[in-house]
Amino acid sequence: MRRSRHSRTSGRQQALGELFAPDVLEGDLTPRAPDTRFPLRPFAAEIPRGTQVDPHAEAPETPAARLLRLARSAALHGRQADATAAFGELLTLEPGHLTGRVEFAQLHERQGDVDEALRHLDEAVRLQPDRAEPLIARGAFLARLKRHPEAEADLHRAIRLAPEEAHGHFELGFALWRKGVAGEAAAAFRRAVALAPQRTDAEYYLGEALHQVGDHAGALAALERAASLDGGNPKPLQLMGRVLDRLGRPEEAREMYRRAREAAPR
Repeated sequence: MRRSRHSRTSGRQQALGELFAPDVLEGDLTPRAPDTRFPLRPFAAEIPRGTQVDPHAEAPETPAARLLRLARSAALHGRQADATAAFGELLTLEPGHLTGRVEFAQLHERQGDVDEALRHLDEAVRLQPDRAEPLIARGAFLARLKRHPEAEADLHRAIRLAPEEAHGHFELGFALWRKGVAGEAAAAFRRAVALAPQRTDAEYYLGEALHQVGDHAGALAALERAASLDGGNPKPLQLMGRVLDRLGRPEEAREMYRRAREAAPR
Protein backbone atom coordinates (compact mmCIF):
# COMPACT_ATOMS: atom_id res chain seq x y z
CA MET A 1 0.00 0.00 0.00
CA ARG A 2 0.99 3.59 -0.50
CA ARG A 3 3.24 5.11 2.09
CA SER A 4 3.52 8.77 2.86
CA ARG A 5 6.93 10.38 3.05
CA HIS A 6 7.45 13.82 4.51
CA SER A 7 10.45 15.97 5.29
CA ARG A 8 11.25 16.14 8.99
CA THR A 9 13.38 19.24 8.43
CA SER A 10 10.55 21.45 7.24
CA GLY A 11 8.41 20.21 10.12
CA ARG A 12 11.02 21.25 12.70
CA GLN A 13 11.33 24.69 11.13
CA GLN A 14 7.56 25.19 11.27
CA ALA A 15 7.44 23.93 14.86
CA LEU A 16 10.15 26.40 15.85
CA GLY A 17 8.21 29.10 14.05
CA GLU A 18 5.23 28.42 16.27
CA LEU A 19 7.33 28.59 19.41
CA PHE A 20 9.26 31.78 18.58
CA ALA A 21 7.39 34.35 16.52
CA PRO A 22 9.44 36.28 13.91
CA ASP A 23 9.05 39.59 15.76
CA VAL A 24 11.09 38.35 18.72
CA LEU A 25 13.89 36.55 16.95
CA GLU A 26 17.52 37.42 17.53
CA GLY A 27 18.57 40.64 15.78
CA ASP A 28 15.57 42.84 16.64
CA LEU A 29 16.25 46.00 18.59
CA THR A 30 15.26 46.02 22.22
CA PRO A 31 12.63 48.73 22.76
CA ARG A 32 13.49 51.63 25.07
CA ALA A 33 10.16 51.47 26.89
CA PRO A 34 9.41 48.55 29.17
CA ASP A 35 7.76 45.64 27.38
CA THR A 36 4.36 45.50 29.05
CA ARG A 37 2.99 42.79 26.80
CA PHE A 38 5.18 39.99 28.14
CA PRO A 39 7.61 40.84 30.91
CA LEU A 40 9.82 37.76 30.64
CA ARG A 41 12.56 37.48 28.04
CA PRO A 42 13.50 34.00 26.76
CA PHE A 43 14.82 31.77 29.55
CA ALA A 44 13.86 34.30 32.25
CA ALA A 45 11.26 31.86 33.52
CA GLU A 46 14.15 29.61 34.60
CA ILE A 47 15.55 32.26 36.99
CA PRO A 48 14.63 31.51 40.64
CA ARG A 49 12.04 33.99 41.88
CA GLY A 50 12.07 33.20 45.58
CA THR A 51 11.54 30.32 47.93
CA GLN A 52 7.74 30.60 48.02
CA VAL A 53 5.85 28.46 45.50
CA ASP A 54 2.48 29.62 44.23
CA PRO A 55 0.13 26.64 44.71
CA HIS A 56 -2.20 28.06 42.06
CA ALA A 57 0.47 28.45 39.38
CA GLU A 58 0.11 26.26 36.31
CA ALA A 59 2.63 23.45 35.97
CA PRO A 60 5.25 24.11 33.27
CA GLU A 61 4.60 22.39 29.95
CA THR A 62 6.70 19.29 29.52
CA PRO A 63 8.61 18.66 26.26
CA ALA A 64 6.25 15.79 25.45
CA ALA A 65 3.16 17.92 26.09
CA ARG A 66 4.59 20.70 23.90
CA LEU A 67 5.26 18.31 21.00
CA LEU A 68 1.79 16.77 21.31
CA ARG A 69 0.24 20.25 21.27
CA LEU A 70 2.24 21.24 18.19
CA ALA A 71 1.36 18.00 16.41
CA ARG A 72 -2.35 18.40 17.14
CA SER A 73 -2.35 22.02 16.03
CA ALA A 74 -0.56 21.19 12.78
CA ALA A 75 -2.92 18.27 12.04
CA LEU A 76 -5.96 20.44 12.81
CA HIS A 77 -4.81 23.10 10.36
CA GLY A 78 -3.91 20.65 7.60
CA ARG A 79 -0.12 20.97 7.92
CA GLN A 80 0.51 17.26 7.54
CA ALA A 81 4.31 17.44 7.23
CA ASP A 82 4.59 19.51 10.41
CA ALA A 83 2.28 17.15 12.28
CA THR A 84 4.29 14.14 11.11
CA ALA A 85 7.54 15.77 12.25
CA ALA A 86 6.15 16.72 15.68
CA PHE A 87 4.64 13.27 16.29
CA GLY A 88 7.92 11.68 15.19
CA GLU A 89 9.92 13.78 17.65
CA LEU A 90 7.42 13.00 20.43
CA LEU A 91 7.72 9.25 19.91
CA THR A 92 11.51 9.48 19.71
CA LEU A 93 11.44 11.26 23.06
CA GLU A 94 8.84 8.95 24.63
CA PRO A 95 8.27 5.75 22.61
CA GLY A 96 5.57 4.64 25.04
CA HIS A 97 3.50 7.82 24.75
CA LEU A 98 0.12 6.16 24.14
CA THR A 99 -1.90 9.21 23.12
CA GLY A 100 0.75 10.40 20.70
CA ARG A 101 1.16 6.98 19.10
CA VAL A 102 -2.59 6.46 18.66
CA GLU A 103 -3.11 9.94 17.23
CA PHE A 104 -0.15 9.47 14.89
CA ALA A 105 -1.77 6.26 13.68
CA GLN A 106 -5.02 8.15 13.08
CA LEU A 107 -3.13 10.77 11.08
CA HIS A 108 -1.62 8.04 8.88
CA GLU A 109 -5.06 6.48 8.42
CA ARG A 110 -6.53 9.80 7.27
CA GLN A 111 -3.68 10.08 4.77
CA GLY A 112 -4.47 6.60 3.45
CA ASP A 113 -1.32 4.95 4.81
CA VAL A 114 -2.98 2.05 6.61
CA ASP A 115 0.23 0.01 6.89
CA GLU A 116 1.95 2.73 8.88
CA ALA A 117 -1.18 3.30 10.97
CA LEU A 118 -1.33 -0.38 11.88
CA ARG A 119 2.40 -0.43 12.67
CA HIS A 120 1.93 2.29 15.29
CA LEU A 121 -1.14 0.61 16.78
CA ASP A 122 0.71 -2.72 16.97
CA GLU A 123 3.57 -0.96 18.74
CA ALA A 124 1.17 0.70 21.18
CA VAL A 125 -0.28 -2.70 22.10
CA ARG A 126 3.19 -4.23 22.38
CA LEU A 127 4.44 -1.47 24.69
CA GLN A 128 1.33 -1.44 26.91
CA PRO A 129 -0.26 -4.90 26.61
CA ASP A 130 -2.22 -4.65 29.87
CA ARG A 131 -4.08 -1.44 29.00
CA ALA A 132 -7.43 -1.37 27.25
CA GLU A 133 -6.92 1.87 25.29
CA PRO A 134 -4.46 0.62 22.63
CA LEU A 135 -6.54 -2.53 22.11
CA ILE A 136 -9.69 -0.45 21.62
CA ALA A 137 -7.91 1.80 19.13
CA ARG A 138 -6.50 -1.13 17.16
CA GLY A 139 -9.76 -3.06 17.28
CA ALA A 140 -11.74 -0.09 15.95
CA PHE A 141 -9.16 0.41 13.20
CA LEU A 142 -9.28 -3.28 12.18
CA ALA A 143 -13.09 -3.11 12.12
CA ARG A 144 -12.88 -0.22 9.66
CA LEU A 145 -10.68 -2.45 7.50
CA LYS A 146 -13.37 -5.19 7.81
CA ARG A 147 -10.90 -7.53 9.49
CA HIS A 148 -13.68 -8.61 11.82
CA PRO A 149 -12.19 -11.61 13.71
CA GLU A 150 -9.06 -9.65 14.66
CA ALA A 151 -11.08 -6.56 15.55
CA GLU A 152 -13.46 -8.46 17.80
CA ALA A 153 -10.58 -10.31 19.49
CA ASP A 154 -8.93 -6.98 20.40
CA LEU A 155 -12.18 -5.44 21.63
CA HIS A 156 -13.21 -8.46 23.72
CA ARG A 157 -9.72 -8.50 25.28
CA ALA A 158 -10.02 -4.77 26.05
CA ILE A 159 -13.40 -5.33 27.72
CA ARG A 160 -11.92 -8.09 29.88
CA LEU A 161 -9.18 -5.67 30.97
CA ALA A 162 -11.57 -2.76 31.61
CA PRO A 163 -15.17 -4.02 31.83
CA GLU A 164 -16.43 -0.65 33.13
CA GLU A 165 -14.96 1.31 30.22
CA ALA A 166 -17.93 2.33 28.05
CA HIS A 167 -15.79 3.08 25.00
CA GLY A 168 -14.75 -0.56 24.59
CA HIS A 169 -18.38 -1.71 24.56
CA PHE A 170 -19.31 1.05 22.12
CA GLU A 171 -16.53 0.16 19.66
CA LEU A 172 -17.46 -3.52 19.90
CA GLY A 173 -21.08 -2.61 19.16
CA PHE A 174 -20.02 -0.44 16.23
CA ALA A 175 -17.82 -3.22 14.83
CA LEU A 176 -20.67 -5.72 15.11
CA TRP A 177 -23.13 -3.25 13.58
CA ARG A 178 -20.82 -2.67 10.61
CA LYS A 179 -20.49 -6.45 10.29
CA GLY A 180 -24.28 -6.73 10.03
CA VAL A 181 -25.15 -8.52 13.27
CA ALA A 182 -27.52 -5.93 14.69
CA GLY A 183 -28.77 -8.02 17.58
CA GLU A 184 -25.28 -8.53 19.04
CA ALA A 185 -24.47 -4.91 18.32
CA ALA A 186 -27.55 -3.76 20.25
CA ALA A 187 -26.40 -5.70 23.33
CA ALA A 188 -22.98 -4.00 23.23
CA PHE A 189 -24.51 -0.55 22.68
CA ARG A 190 -26.93 -1.14 25.56
CA ARG A 191 -23.99 -1.88 27.87
CA ALA A 192 -22.20 1.28 26.68
CA VAL A 193 -25.33 3.34 27.41
CA ALA A 194 -25.63 1.82 30.89
CA LEU A 195 -22.02 2.78 31.67
CA ALA A 196 -22.13 6.22 30.03
CA PRO A 197 -25.72 7.54 29.93
CA GLN A 198 -24.61 10.84 28.35
CA ARG A 199 -23.15 9.24 25.20
CA THR A 200 -25.40 10.44 22.39
CA ASP A 201 -23.64 8.25 19.82
CA ALA A 202 -24.29 5.09 21.88
CA GLU A 203 -27.99 5.93 22.19
CA TYR A 204 -28.24 6.70 18.47
CA TYR A 205 -26.60 3.48 17.32
CA LEU A 206 -28.61 1.51 19.87
CA GLY A 207 -31.67 2.95 18.14
CA GLU A 208 -30.25 1.98 14.73
CA ALA A 209 -29.55 -1.60 15.83
CA LEU A 210 -32.94 -2.05 17.51
CA HIS A 211 -34.69 -0.65 14.43
CA GLN A 212 -32.87 -3.20 12.28
CA VAL A 213 -33.96 -6.15 14.47
CA GLY A 214 -37.57 -4.95 14.52
CA ASP A 215 -37.73 -3.58 18.07
CA HIS A 216 -39.30 -0.30 17.01
CA ALA A 217 -40.51 0.71 20.47
CA GLY A 218 -36.99 0.22 21.89
CA ALA A 219 -35.54 2.10 18.94
CA LEU A 220 -37.86 5.07 19.50
CA ALA A 221 -36.96 5.21 23.21
CA ALA A 222 -33.22 5.20 22.46
CA LEU A 223 -33.57 7.82 19.73
CA GLU A 224 -35.67 10.07 21.96
CA ARG A 225 -32.91 9.95 24.56
CA ALA A 226 -30.31 10.73 21.88
CA ALA A 227 -32.37 13.69 20.64
CA SER A 228 -32.76 15.04 24.18
CA LEU A 229 -29.01 14.78 24.77
CA ASP A 230 -28.12 16.59 21.53
CA GLY A 231 -31.00 18.73 20.35
CA GLY A 232 -28.96 20.22 17.52
CA ASN A 233 -28.29 16.86 15.86
CA PRO A 234 -30.76 15.99 13.08
CA LYS A 235 -29.78 12.31 12.79
CA PRO A 236 -31.86 10.92 15.71
CA LEU A 237 -34.88 12.90 14.53
CA GLN A 238 -34.48 11.68 10.96
CA LEU A 239 -34.27 8.06 12.09
CA MET A 240 -37.26 8.53 14.40
CA GLY A 241 -39.21 9.63 11.33
CA ARG A 242 -38.26 6.41 9.54
CA VAL A 243 -39.25 4.28 12.51
CA LEU A 244 -42.60 6.06 12.81
CA ASP A 245 -43.18 5.55 9.09
CA ARG A 246 -42.51 1.84 9.59
CA LEU A 247 -45.06 1.81 12.43
CA GLY A 248 -47.71 3.41 10.21
CA ARG A 249 -47.75 6.75 12.04
CA PRO A 250 -47.24 9.18 9.12
CA GLU A 251 -48.29 12.39 10.88
CA GLU A 252 -45.75 11.88 13.66
CA ALA A 253 -43.15 10.87 11.08
CA ARG A 254 -43.68 14.10 9.13
CA GLU A 255 -43.25 16.09 12.33
CA MET A 256 -39.91 14.36 13.00
CA TYR A 257 -38.72 15.01 9.46
CA ARG A 258 -39.67 18.69 9.88
CA ARG A 259 -37.73 18.92 13.14
CA ALA A 260 -34.75 17.19 11.51
CA ARG A 261 -34.74 19.76 8.69
CA GLU A 262 -34.84 22.61 11.22
CA ALA A 263 -31.96 21.10 13.19
CA ALA A 264 -29.80 20.48 10.10
CA PRO A 265 -26.91 22.95 9.69
CA ARG A 266 -27.53 25.69 7.13
